[in-house]
Amino acid sequence: MQNRTLTFLLTLLVSCSILHAQSREVSNEETELEPVDVIGQKKSSSSDFSGAAPLSVSDTSIEMQRHKSIADFLAQHTPYPVRQNGNGMMTTLSLRGTSASHTQVLWNEINISPLTMGQTDYSILPVFFFDKIDVYPGGESAIFGGGTIGGAVTLSSEASKPTPARFTVETGMGSFGKKNVGVKSYVGNKKVKNKTALFLNQCDNDFPFTFRGEKMRQKNSSYLNYGILNETDAHINQWNTIGGDIWFTKHNRDIQPMMQNNDDPSKYEEISDQSAKVILHHEFDKGHWHLRNKAAWINDREKYKEDLIATHDITLLSNLRHKIYGTRFHAPPLFEIGGDIHYIRPEVYAYKEGTEEWRGSIFLLTQVKPAKRLTLRGNLRKGFVTGMTIPLSFSFGAETPAVIGKHAQWTVGGNLARNTKAPTLNDRYWGEMGNKDLKAETAFNMEFRSEMKAMFRQYKMSIEATLYRNDVDDWIMWMPRGVIWKPINVDRVLARGIEWGVSQEFPIVRTTHTVKCLFNHSFTEIREGFTDMHPFMGHQMPLLPRNTFAGTWTTRFKHADISLSGHYTGERTSSDIFDILEGYFLLDLAAEYNIVIPSEKERKHILTPTAQINNLLNKEYQNLPFRGMPGRNFSFSIRWDF
Repeated sequence: MQNRTLTFLLTLLVSCSILHAQSREVSNEETELEPVDVIGQKKSSSSDFSGAAPLSVSDTSIEMQRHKSIADFLAQHTPYPVRQNGNGMMTTLSLRGTSASHTQVLWNEINISPLTMGQTDYSILPVFFFDKIDVYPGGESAIFGGGTIGGAVTLSSEASKPTPARFTVETGMGSFGKKNVGVKSYVGNKKVKNKTALFLNQCDNDFPFTFRGEKMRQKNSSYLNYGILNETDAHINQWNTIGGDIWFTKHNRDIQPMMQNNDDPSKYEEISDQSAKVILHHEFDKGHWHLRNKAAWINDREKYKEDLIATHDITLLSNLRHKIYGTRFHAPPLFEIGGDIHYIRPEVYAYKEGTEEWRGSIFLLTQVKPAKRLTLRGNLRKGFVTGMTIPLSFSFGAETPAVIGKHAQWTVGGNLARNTKAPTLNDRYWGEMGNKDLKAETAFNMEFRSEMKAMFRQYKMSIEATLYRNDVDDWIMWMPRGVIWKPINVDRVLARGIEWGVSQEFPIVRTTHTVKCLFNHSFTEIREGFTDMHPFMGHQMPLLPRNTFAGTWTTRFKHADISLSGHYTGERTSSDIFDILEGYFLLDLAAEYNIVIPSEKERKHILTPTAQINNLLNKEYQNLPFRGMPGRNFSFSIRWDF
């Protein structure tokens, strides 16, 4: 019966030819240009079918934050809760009122979120490796794969240019013994292109803080993080490209103790994380057909005391894209079919010997523009996991420009999606605490979006607002059961809220200013659950703030950039609904100056010193209960591009 239902839905989807909303660009004329295919400028990916408008950070902001982790980067530039177990410690991200395990991280279309606990630690991911960081809020498991109930974070690099070769060397230092070094190269010719990046971050992390009126200096919180990334593409002929990507990182750190244990050496602990990722890929692009094949091996290893938590994940992924010409639609319909399969072999001290798991999925993604001012999309994915049933995921959406004027455009759209998430390996296999009877989480997501763009001479403005509702069944939570904790399915959790954003770009005299403000209000409550959940019903879920805000003002004058950014995290509760952790607002200031040094053959060298003041207002705060965080601190770096 399930197979017949799936076949019917696939047939219905194809017959309806539902299409993805294409990106909009406001013009200062009423004339709308016909679509033009651009070949070889952008690599295709499944995210092209997403209806969500990704939250992308400007190149200037990325350049200023090269020496930081993605954890610090997201905390500064996104309006979502970032949970930090201390400065430089394990950090997770929650999108739209969901948990950290509901957001997946993809690198070159491969999911790199740990399969054991399901939560990505963003503190060990360096900004230096990547040229583009996109956050897709809203959850579209049909596109990004299972687990994206809250959304997805995608990491990617720009394609290397054939000539000339480009190199970057960066070094810096900062408060509390912070040091960083990075080297990056882009080399190649018309046939072969290569990018290599190496980095090292180190910090004593002995910042001062106040606990119960007593001044203290943080102990046992140092860390050392280093790694290498290499990406190579080789063009066999005009249609075929092969390549390989290698990413290795090592992270050693002391585990920052809670404030009350700062002077107790018996509470001091350390942890070591190591990750190796290898991707081999092949692309065939000819005419209306585009085929992508990838094989990946990911080995994550975490050592805590004498205990090892490790996984070997072998993934095969294949996508076939086809654009159909000769139809009566305003733009050629686009289809993509594909599938993936994972073999997972864990090495975890708490699992039974011989534990292994198979996961996989098949999917169909479609996009079509049946009319000049209407875009539609529809996507399906069916997942499979050893020993359990995964419901069908789907997403359907539409978008239309309600108003098109000479200097402004107002667009409205919406999306309906059913998202799924299989239990993590820890949920299912962790000794006596694992629960093999857990159900997969399912969520029904609805959202309505409105966006207005205006441009008059050199002034540009964009205002966006999104209302969303995410109804999650069988939400997995670890709860105490006697003397042990076990994962339990909570019958129903409801997350709903609103996102609002405004950006402006305008000149003042000889300077150019860019202002961007992002606000998120979310309320997540348990609607139905077992007896132990009754005290939480009608209340916000623990550690999730209702209100978060991020804003950045960047000023550019000739070769100089100055950026003032602020981030607000509202009050939230701990596991006790009456224990309130107060909200806080952080302000950061950064400035950089590009010194252009002419050289032979008209090539230029650029020397860029950057200075930053973090927590400019010297705010004392706690991101998580009893975890110390630094006050005002400084960093300085210098980058040489040649």
